[in-house]
Amino acid sequence: PHTLHTALTDLRHPGTPGPPVLVCATAGTTDTGAIDPLPALADLADTHGARLHVDAAYGGPLLFSDTHRPLLTGLHRAHTVTLDLHKLGWQPVAAGLLAVPATAHLAPLAHRAAYLNADDDTEAGLPDLLGRSLRTTRRPDVLKMAVTLKALGRTGLADLVDPTPAAARTFADLIDAPPAHELHPRPTLSTVLFRPAGAHDTTVATIRRRLLHRGRAVLGRAATPTGLWLKATLLNPYTTTDDLTSLLKLVEGHTPR
Repeated sequence: PHTLHTALTDLRHPGTPGPPVLVCATAGTTDTGAIDPLPALADLADTHGARLHVDAAYGGPLLFSDTHRPLLTGLHRAHTVTLDLHKLGWQPVAAGLLAVPATAHLAPLAHRAAYLNADDDTEAGLPDLLGRSLRTTRRPDVLKMAVTLKALGRTGLADLVDPTPAAARTFADLIDAPPAHELHPRPTLSTVLFRPAGAHDTTVATIRRRLLHRGRAVLGRAATPTGLWLKATLLNPYTTTDDLTSLLKLVEGHTPR
């Protein structure tokens, strides 16, 4: 808490009077799937009179799951939340949304500019594409999300969400079992970082490129203070232990000797 308090105080721009106005937390980082201490950050935001925004693009769909929802304790205290259902929601890549506590909070999005939506053009019947997407004229994917929610409901989505962190934990166990691999701290969501034990960054990068070039596996990469890691982001709810074992064997088979 003391460290968080200090960090929040340091958010103030040098020479700018007054307290910080916005705190941004993450519920599911891209590299590791880590979730910030949301209740503690909400308390600090309240103390300083700041607004709290939570980027829950990755971890937000845990809300569907009775098992994993506690990982998002404190999310309800955010003033705004972003969700992206293209990971744990199995939607197109652009399927994101901004959640606010009341429609009035979206008023700034109604800002109009003459070069985009001139009133006389709109009155003359020309289509006004603004307001259909948070990204102005770009394609909205809300229909796909709405159809999925309608078809599966919270229970159906939970049935798809729950196996993915479970698969990540299983994969972490497999990595921990033999001495040939090294595991980053255990996964929070469905992302697992690992590498051959003692591997240098160049070795890790080479393994990943070999697997890609030979069409055997698509692994990401994550750079941390402890070096470069292979990143397996497990999103298929039907992934089996055999699949994960095969992936480890592929990594072993493509490791430079």
